[in-house]
Amino acid sequence: MSTVIAIVAVAHPAPGKLERLKEVVATATGWIQSNEPGTLQFEAYEEDGETKDDVRVSLFERYASQEALEMHQNSESYKRFFESVMAEELLVVAP
Repeated sequence: MSTVIAIVAVAHPAPGKLERLKEVVATATGWIQSNEPGTLQFEAYEEDGETKDDVRVSLFERYASQEALEMHQNSESYKRFFESVMAEELLVVAP
């Protein structure tokens, strides 16, 4: 029997990069929902901080199994997502 895996990831956008981060996340989300049946949930939520530069983006992810998580982590969409995040310096701290 496989176990559902849940992940909560919190991202801290670099100043002035929130809108671009949201675009990159939206592109990845669309691809994931269309191509990864083992991904049961992949949703992003924006959370206000104390200042306008203290915004967080939380990702809620659920996978049907360890195999589904590994498929997600090895997908081209996942690789492109992290390439964009790193190359464009979208986060204050690298994932």
